[in-house]
Amino acid sequence: MRGRPPTRGRGGANTRGRSGGESAADRAASARSRRKAVWSAIFLVLISAVVGVVLGIFGSDLFAVRSIEVRSPDESLAAEAAARAEELEFGTIWLPPMREIESAIGGLPRARSVRVVRDLPSALTIVVEPRKPVAVVHQGERFMVVDATGVCMHWTGRPPESLPRIRIEKPSTLSVGARLSPHNVEMMNAVRAGLAQTELLDEARIDLSRPVGIEVWTSGGVLGKLGNDELLEEKALLFGRLLHKLIDEGETPLYIDLRVPSRPTFKRVD
Repeated sequence: MRGRPPTRGRGGANTRGRSGGESAADRAASARSRRKAVWSAIFLVLISAVVGVVLGIFGSDLFAVRSIEVRSPDESLAAEAAARAEELEFGTIWLPPMREIESAIGGLPRARSVRVVRDLPSALTIVVEPRKPVAVVHQGERFMVVDATGVCMHWTGRPPESLPRIRIEKPSTLSVGARLSPHNVEMMNAVRAGLAQTELLDEARIDLSRPVGIEVWTSGGVLGKLGNDELLEEKALLFGRLLHKLIDEGETPLYIDLRVPSRPTFKRVD
């Protein structure tokens, strides 16, 4: 008993030390918190300064747009786009007016897409991808050039000979920048796909003006009666295959009737 110090006295002394003031650990944690706050404030000041300098440089006259070039595989489209670009106001190379470029240049009927290429420090190149013409649509003595989505690109009096010629029910509705009706686009592309698979698309004529009596003519003048607008690709493909088979057998057909695809008939040239 004599060798053991009383525990009560030590416990009482420790309790009074903790309740009477802040511990060393608490003071150290508080100091660390203050240092962290100071360094965070310094870091934010430095970041703000750097951002301000960068924005000042990027917004300076050093990066002001001084040269604009318009490129396109279609020279006339490039010229048209360049004329539209001259009407726009350009700031710095980093913030070109993309919305205005998309509207003024990307909105051209013959433009499929537009993108901007930066050439530091002060030049922009506007690249305009043209739509690809796939057919021409009759309206009287002139033709509207259209792409695969039915967009009306431009009028012509002398369409390319390789493009198929299309007749639709209401050609009076054609105008540059407009679109063919979804039904006409669907029928046109279905017939085109069938004829292309048998190499009969070039210079073909496709009459979609009567959806219950769709017809095609080859460049050689053979008529294909496809009937209604159902299974058009399949009927156009069958027409081409039958035509090639008949020619290989020495026949000269005037027309091939596929209005009932399961029972095709043909008539010889007299």
